[in-house]
Amino acid sequence: MRITLLNKPAALKLLKQAYFIGCMAGLIPLGSIGSVSAQVNVREIEYHNWTGCYEITNPVVRLVVAPQIGGRVMEYSIAGEDVFWQHSGELGKLTGDDVGRTWRNYGGYKAWNAPQSKWSTTDQDYFYDSMPADIEVLADGRGVRITTAPIKHRGFQFIRDVILSESTSRVRLIERLRNVSDKEIEWSIWDVTQVKVPCWMVFPVNPKSAFEPGWSVKHPPGGHIKQVQVINDIGIMRYDNQVENWETDARSGWMAYIKDRLAYVKRWSTRIVDATYPDGGCDAAFYTCRTDYAGGYAEMEVMGPIVKLQPGEETELVEDWFLTRLDESAKDIPDVLIKMETLQERGLLPRGVKFR
Repeated sequence: MRITLLNKPAALKLLKQAYFIGCMAGLIPLGSIGSVSAQVNVREIEYHNWTGCYEITNPVVRLVVAPQIGGRVMEYSIAGEDVFWQHSGELGKLTGDDVGRTWRNYGGYKAWNAPQSKWSTTDQDYFYDSMPADIEVLADGRGVRITTAPIKHRGFQFIRDVILSESTSRVRLIERLRNVSDKEIEWSIWDVTQVKVPCWMVFPVNPKSAFEPGWSVKHPPGGHIKQVQVINDIGIMRYDNQVENWETDARSGWMAYIKDRLAYVKRWSTRIVDATYPDGGCDAAFYTCRTDYAGGYAEMEVMGPIVKLQPGEETELVEDWFLTRLDESAKDIPDVLIKMETLQERGLLPRGVKFR
């Protein structure tokens, strides 16, 4: 028997080919195992006519950060499929004299401050949606740090680290809100991520919730959420072209999304003791928009505790994102629950959650 020893580049090439073939054949679920290369690449690119954007890649997923529009993460994709919704009519556009007054709904992921009820009614605090952010590549080369311009009338700025795993789809998101004023401020960090529709969204429901039937309805005012069904304290939203907005107080630190064969999971840190969360104790929120607005979209939102900050102090919210491909799309609610168990088996959802 003849044995040929390959040099490292040749061996790596063969492994990559085998991995790619396995993924495309459905034998290896993308994002569920380590990749063959322990490497993250960060480079500056042009993206949809925005210059100076940053692409962060490993052999599994791709991220794109656009500093010109507040440092949004505009893409999180696997095998070329982006989970984030983008407003096609806003791509490449920048704010003008309307900064701080007109909202540009670009899509992707951004950080806001909560509760929204404390926002100014005149400018809606959209300042940092549009103003350029500073970007620096992290020392270990695995991601970037996004620092927004100070929001002077509110006294804070965001500093966010976007860190990509060397070998899986996992993105570690460290979001910090820092007091840059000379007086005490009080805010929560609020992650707003816009995703494509039609889709399923799955989330835990607190059986002892302060709200009936397990969530607080923000829209329609005083109304009823039509797209959600609850099974075993699990909320399942099947997109049905409705404008609906609701918040939950489960504080279980996870939510999931399915569109066709694409699955997206968010995990985050929560505090149960000595913590006050926005809007009556909510740490998660969801929103759906009709398709007659730029094709429609949904939002998966995470909120940290409300914290009082002295000058120079900061509060932090840590999240992990995961992206993977399923063997097939979800047909109905029972099938969605099966898909949740699949995500559990891949280590993306908490083991203790019972879906069936």
